[in-house]
Amino acid sequence: MSWSDLIDSCGLNVDTKLIFIGGGNMAGALIKGAVNSNFITKEDVVISVRSNESAAKWIKDGFSNTFTDNNEMLKKFPHGVVFICVKPQLFGSMVDQLEEGILYSSPLVVSIMAGLSTDTLAQKLSQSGYSHSIVRLMPSTPCLVGASATLICYNSLPHNDRLSLVTSLAACAGTCTILDEKQFHAASAVAACAPAYVFLLIEALADGGVLAGLPRKDALNLATQTFQGAAKLVAETGKHPGQLKDEVCSAGGSTIAGVRVLEKNGVRSALIEAVKASTERSEEMSRMK
Repeated sequence: MSWSDLIDSCGLNVDTKLIFIGGGNMAGALIKGAVNSNFITKEDVVISVRSNESAAKWIKDGFSNTFTDNNEMLKKFPHGVVFICVKPQLFGSMVDQLEEGILYSSPLVVSIMAGLSTDTLAQKLSQSGYSHSIVRLMPSTPCLVGASATLICYNSLPHNDRLSLVTSLAACAGTCTILDEKQFHAASAVAACAPAYVFLLIEALADGGVLAGLPRKDALNLATQTFQGAAKLVAETGKHPGQLKDEVCSAGGSTIAGVRVLEKNGVRSALIEAVKASTERSEEMSRMK
């Protein structure tokens, strides 16, 4: 189902646009994925960016509804679904610069900012006239290649199936999981932070290959494909990772010898503690004013 079909089924104005305040990497990846999936057209998108240089790049790419002034944009497109894609530390000043009541006609506001709760967002956005549901959308960096594990939560269920506008957009860039907001910190550690852990593991595996005599390029290609293949095997077989690990480890073989070293050096525990640390840091950041 396309964007135009969805807004009709949700009872929204036929000229409802996807409005992006901020045009950085994540916003760009979401938009690119949705356009490439034919979920939206470039005319469905409205973007505001901070510089004329950024605006020129978006316009050159065919996004004619590009602005450098949020108030000008929201006055021209008052009925859009608004995606706030600025850095969390810039959110307060961004809202303070909006004209009073300018978000009154927006049917839904979606935040892709890390660490800001729906309560914080709702309280601040009320000064701009917004009083509907707040949705949080957290893509991961693999969103850039259509492989995000995107997280979604909300403070109250949006009216008339409007949440489908968000889940359908997220599905264009990978998978999406709807969670209770209290689970968001832990889920962010696993889905949004963990790609960095995996990159480190891929790098280390490739380094091991180089140490053992492989050319760097071959080692990196093999390590990358190994992670892709292992993840696909877990996803498509439905088997527990421990079972799949046991199936590779033949008695007295080279694989179990390597697994023994990983266990001896605490790789499993290190990953568990990394998730715990990222979760706790996310919780700390959410309490910062």
